[in-house]
Amino acid sequence: MVGMTGPRTIDLTGEAAADARALRDAFGCFTTGVTVVTTLDGTRPVGFTANSFASVSLDPPLALICVGNEASCLPALTASGVFVVNVLHVDQQALAAQFARRGADRFAGVSAETWHTGAPVLPGCMANFECRTEQSIEAGDHRILIGRILKVHHDADHEPLVYLRGGYRRVHTD
Repeated sequence: MVGMTGPRTIDLTGEAAADARALRDAFGCFTTGVTVVTTLDGTRPVGFTANSFASVSLDPPLALICVGNEASCLPALTASGVFVVNVLHVDQQALAAQFARRGADRFAGVSAETWHTGAPVLPGCMANFECRTEQSIEAGDHRILIGRILKVHHDADHEPLVYLRGGYRRVHTD
């Protein structure tokens, strides 16, 4: 895929959807980590694969996720007011794919534990951040949820799973 279209510059000051594919391709040049965000729909666990996750603040401890307005999990995220960001490692690519499927039981065969909020925490991840939503901000075709981190687990003894140019990638750390 590298170099298939060559460099491009697109002026987005005109029509918003002038070249959505080019904008998506430009965003795809930024390497991101891969997460599964989980929450509860009543008592039913729900989740989805996401790469829009970032730290916001250490004091107070805050993180954010961005969720598409059309995402099937958005109503549950909004109603529950809690979420867990599960940061995946390279050996969890199948889990990322499972939580990206539409119309399937994404928790089929997946074990989860719970902490303070009751939202599902996926064991064995590089990191887990349990959050209570503090702010919800409309931003174009997405919603930004800023959560106060209540509990965190991390295990840096794994290689991270990353996403770049439309595919999962390996990063070798030293």
